[in-house]
Amino acid sequence: MKDRSKVLFGLVMLLMVVGIIGFSYALFTTKAEKKGALNIVAGDVSCPIQSSDLENNQITLQAKEEKEITVTLTNQSLIDIHSMITYSGSSNIEVLAASSNESEIELQSLAKGTTLTYTLKLKNNGTSSEVVTLNGRCGLSNKDLTLNEGETQITGTYEKSTEYKDPSGANAPKLVTGMIPVVYDEVDKRWEKAGSSDWYDYTQQKWANAVTVTDTKRSNYMTAEAGEKIEEADINTMWVWIPRYEYDSVSIASYAGGTSAKPGAINIKFISKEVTEADEDNYKVHPAFTFGTEQLDGFWYGKFETSNQEGTYEVDSSTLTPIIKPNTTSWRNVKVVNMFYAALNMTTEENATEYGFSSDGSIDTHMSKNSEWGAVAYLSQSKYGKYGNDTYGEDDKEVYINNCKNYITGIAGATASAKSDSACTNTYNTEAGQKASTTGNITGVYDMSGGAWEYVMGALNNGSGKPTIGSSGFVDGGSDSNKLPDAKYYDVYTTNLATSCTTNGECYGHALSETSGWYSDTHSFVTSTYPWFRRGGGYDFSSNAGVFASNYNFGYALSYASFRLVLVRTEV
Repeated sequence: MKDRSKVLFGLVMLLMVVGIIGFSYALFTTKAEKKGALNIVAGDVSCPIQSSDLENNQITLQAKEEKEITVTLTNQSLIDIHSMITYSGSSNIEVLAASSNESEIELQSLAKGTTLTYTLKLKNNGTSSEVVTLNGRCGLSNKDLTLNEGETQITGTYEKSTEYKDPSGANAPKLVTGMIPVVYDEVDKRWEKAGSSDWYDYTQQKWANAVTVTDTKRSNYMTAEAGEKIEEADINTMWVWIPRYEYDSVSIASYAGGTSAKPGAINIKFISKEVTEADEDNYKVHPAFTFGTEQLDGFWYGKFETSNQEGTYEVDSSTLTPIIKPNTTSWRNVKVVNMFYAALNMTTEENATEYGFSSDGSIDTHMSKNSEWGAVAYLSQSKYGKYGNDTYGEDDKEVYINNCKNYITGIAGATASAKSDSACTNTYNTEAGQKASTTGNITGVYDMSGGAWEYVMGALNNGSGKPTIGSSGFVDGGSDSNKLPDAKYYDVYTTNLATSCTTNGECYGHALSETSGWYSDTHSFVTSTYPWFRRGGGYDFSSNAGVFASNYNFGYALSYASFRLVLVRTEV
């Protein structure tokens, strides 16, 4: 048996050597400048492992203990890879068997989006407990790539399709475990699994979309070829990628100080996450792309207002199962604390399997912050959003209201300021319904004007840098189900004046003072009595609803207030 252990260690050492000349070791990502060309840049070829027996990828074996565990290794990359599992531990640890066919671990091909399962039998031959760390290792199948001494990139050719990058310079979408990239076929009126080159194009207001699906159909869709139909009934969440950008604050200020009913374009430039300070004096890096101490390439925004799988749409609870779908009733009458924890709990070990998500900390789901709402609103008002869509004339750039009094997601009124209606016939996938999208087509975000009001994680500063709790249900220092979360999950505002908030000046990027009054959207600021922001307006707000609409409330459950989900792929 010790010979087998030596073989495994030999394979690990061999892989490390080979990795220098041809493998990515979960350290690289592919970005194609043109067909056939490949740059592998640190960060994004990924094949994490999961097991119910592991905690932070580790397992403890007591003296003389023998343990059999099953782990899964998932290829999260956008290309096919070779894969294996490695472990680190003392020389007392012996591998008795590896993989489901009881053979030693070997490199195996793993197609993008697919999962392999391994069974490992480990034994501690020592006299004290030992900690074993398991990791997924993966690399490119092309052995001809070379890494020169001192270089941080590998360049070469790769015969398979590589990651597409559109002409806008937008950062490529960061898929997570369980996500499937999708495009909409306007002819056959259906969602399909996206290929590598037709997924998105922000220069054409075609924003990247991805979905997660139910557990029973997940394996079929993950291994399907591009063009395969994805049944809407099998989808449980739909997401839109918001790439990192900087924006021109002067272009905003030029619209009559933020009082113009019909503002012009917000000038936006897409940037990498390495850019933390704008390169021009009048530009500002949008604050929504800083998540705590981490700089983001972008984030995924819920395509529709949040609903729930249980179909109970006015329940004040954090334990229902959130979904994001069109033609469902939005989830309302929930305190802010329960909205927040319903979102956060989507990636716990107990709930992550509903969506195919990993629970290893590489994925974060949370309730939308005010700044994240602002980032989507600004992008919509740029040449990359509905404002830049040539389908619409100068008098028709505003995102249309969802005027459905039944709170059905993805509905559009007959005009941008239509009065409330119970017919709700302009669904998201019709020509009329797409006028309520942030792009003016089916790839954008819906329900940001009208529908239900949406609470966001944005509140008045309580004087110590934390939100004023009000009636939100949070407790500063409370339990896991109601405690006030880390600062990365909320925005706070230092005064109740619209012109003096987070920066002791204008609320840069938050779609508040900078854009107050645009399209005649209502704009009210939080106060000590009403400390929590809500956004978008209600279905009955007519001309006062819109992506730039803001208002305040106590934070308690409202029969007309819902919320929005955000997903971030974090560095672990």
